[in-house]
Order: sequence, then C-alpha cells, then structure tokens
Amino acid sequence: MGRERALSIGQEALWFLYRMAPDSPAYNVQAALRVRGALDETRLRRALRAVVERHDVLRSTFTETAAGPRRVIGLPDLVALQVREVPGVTDTGLLEKHVKAFGDTPFDLTGEGTCRALLLRVAPDDHVIVVSTHHIVTDATSQWLLLQDLLDAYASDTAPPPLARGYDDYVQGEQELLAGPRREQLLAFWKEFCANATAGELPADRPRSPRPPAVFNGATCEARIPDELVPRLREAAKRAKVTPFALTLGVFQALVHRYGGARDFLVGCPTTTRSGPGMREVVGYLVNTLVLPAHFTDTTTFGQAAHTAQRQVMRAMKHIGYPYALLAGDEPYSSRNPPVRMVFTMVAPGRLEPLLMQVTEAAAHGTDTEYAGLRVELIEVPQLEGQFDINVEMRQSATSLTAVFRYATDLFDESTVRRLLDSYVRLLAEAVEDPDAPVAGAALVEADDLDDLLALGEATDW
Repeated sequence: MGRERALSIGQEALWFLYRMAPDSPAYNVQAALRVRGALDETRLRRALRAVVERHDVLRSTFTETAAGPRRVIGLPDLVALQVREVPGVTDTGLLEKHVKAFGDTPFDLTGEGTCRALLLRVAPDDHVIVVSTHHIVTDATSQWLLLQDLLDAYASDTAPPPLARGYDDYVQGEQELLAGPRREQLLAFWKEFCANATAGELPADRPRSPRPPAVFNGATCEARIPDELVPRLREAAKRAKVTPFALTLGVFQALVHRYGGARDFLVGCPTTTRSGPGMREVVGYLVNTLVLPAHFTDTTTFGQAAHTAQRQVMRAMKHIGYPYALLAGDEPYSSRNPPVRMVFTMVAPGRLEPLLMQVTEAAAHGTDTEYAGLRVELIEVPQLEGQFDINVEMRQSATSLTAVFRYATDLFDESTVRRLLDSYVRLLAEAVEDPDAPVAGAALVEADDLDDLLALGEATDW
C-alpha cells in the first residue's frame, strides 16, 4: 500500500471547507496543559515522535488527485516540537493568550500538515505543553487521547504499542456501509425523521451574507451553571427518567423555540462514531452530527421537551452511520441551506480519558492534579468558533457544569449571545424547579432586565 489514503465523508466535507477558507482557524482544535516541575525537553521530543509515529493522521498532508482528495502519510519528523521562551509570564491569562495565538494560526494542509506542538518555557520548573491539530484529523476525544499518549510516552520514555486498528479501518467500514443496501435504508430514515422541519435559527443582529465567508469569524461566551443547581439538575433528570444531556438539550430547544418562534425545527448533535473493537485509542475525525427534530406547542412542558429530546436522540443513534455531509443533497458541502445551523453537545470525560477527567475536575476546583508523575493544570482557550450560527458545548465534571456558547460574529453581537446564555441558564433553573411548567409561560429575563428592555421603547425616547 502506498502513502495515499482515502478520506472519510466527514473529512471530504472538512477539506472542502478548508479550501473555501484556508486562512480560517475555525477548525483548529487545541489542548494545553501547564506542567509544574522539571521537564526534560529531549525526552519530550522523543515522546512526541513516538506518538506521531503511532497515529499516522498526525503526519499527513492533503492533496487533490484524479480520484479525488487524498491524505498523504509523511514521516514522523513532519511534526516538530517548537519551543518558546516566555520568562516571567506566570499569569494564566497571559499564557492563555500565547496558547490561543498558537492555536489560531491557520494550517497549510497541503504542505505543513495537520498537527503542531509547542512548549512554552516560563521557568525551569514551569512549562505549558500545547498541541494544535486541524479538525480534519481529530475531534475532542482524539485531542485528549493525543495529549494523554504524549504524557504517557514521556513518563515511560518508551514508544506506545502499535494500534490494533487505525483510521483507515474506519474509512473502509464507512465505504462498505455506503456501498451496500443499508445506505438507502439510512437515507430513507433521515428523510422521514427530518420531514416538515428546517434548520432552527435565532434572530440575528445582522443579515446572513449570500456568499460563503472567506474566514469563519467567531467568538465565545460561557457561564458556569450555579453549583447548587447542578446536583438538582441531575436529580431532576433521574426522576424524569431522562439523561442530564436530554434535559439540557430539551431546554436549549425550548430556548430556540421561544426566541426564534418556530414550532418545528432541526438542531444538530455532534456525536462520536468511535465504536467497534480497537477504535477507542484511535486519533482521527470520528464524529458525525445527528440531526434532531424538535416540536413545540403552546402547552409543551419542559419535561415533555426533555423526553422528546431523549427519544429523538435514541432513534437517531440507531442510524448514525449515514454521514451528516450527505444530508444536504446533491451539493453536500456547498449548500447554502444546511440541515442545521446550530449544534448542541455535552463533553463528559469518561474512564477511557483519565487525563481529561482529572484536569477537568481539578479545574472545577481551581487547582492542578498529578498525571504520569507530573503536576498538570488545564489551560482552556476558546476554539472552534464560527463553524455554526450557535455551537453550544456543555462541559461537565463530577461536580460542575459550564455552558459554552460559540457563535458567528458575522451574525451576532456579544451582548445578544450573552443575553441568550443568561436566558438559557434561567430556563434550565425553571425546568429543574418545575418540569411540568409550560415552556411558553417561562420568563426569559429577570424582571429588572425586562423593565430596562421595555424602557427602550418608551415614547420619551423619540
């Protein structure tokens, strides 16, 4: 077998988006850790090389061929560790700026490749390790598996064992599915499942441009759900016999209904496709977006919205094999009417991601943790901004829950998204307090805020 590899359907879509906006960092994924204590740079370089050797997607470039786009596997030294001295920059906020600047640098997928690694040296016993990767070869889980592999290889100073399966196996499985009779069965399901609904939208501050953007511009607002509400939310979900994800999704759909006014609409849910023997340790783009229909009436309650969300997720999961990019029809990548314009997901570290689980929980308490003999601390920076109108990520730890709203700045002002986020937290509290309350009757803003908004329209202002 040569060095050229076929792409998955999801990768083909990302390749199209990259060629449409090559200078955009919207599809750059990064993970960063602050490491306290002495760090052997030479040993770290060996560990990086071993990890890049293990996951060939990290040492790949992309090209167009007569047979279509292809991934070209390169040598391990395609990914070199960059080192920058930042003496005395101990403030976390300033370090976050360095990390974000590194992560926001566009990739040249045709020449440079798909992955970069950086070591920021603050002091002999204080460093930041950053790994930035293009989404075409990674996802949220993969990014943390990559960093976990790197620290494990550093700790043992030995190369990790070769993978039993790789990303090519995933691509082959997808090709076989789409070449068989199951393809038409899946397509028929999605057509029926999404019938009579269009992509949900929220009132924007500016009209949508008819032309594709040269750069996907975005920003982020986030809010930590009040700590006292988190256990009550989990208990409310348990009593209702739904998952916390279904409850939070149902409330988001309620928010879209209340602000946008539509009764029937679609919202996306990026979901892992990391299934099957040997795939849990694979780094790659292993995500598909489920398209979930929502339906509201004047009497729909928060509890009903959560139950509907859970039922729709369960139905959709049985048909996850059909790639989202194919749902847009004959022009799957260039359609100006995509199946969804907003997505909602929850990041909840599991046992297979001990590094992410540890640093997330430590971050919730404002501290660091020990992993592979090193004291490590999460450095979180905004990323993946501008891909959708609104991209909601619920970050969950054992004791905390944070709502992250990424948004397209071509459409929305920060004040608008902040108001949406505040309304979401308010609706979440109301859903927990009274799941039988009608969505239509819930207040979206506090009474004082409502008075301020009404005052904007008083006759004395004219």
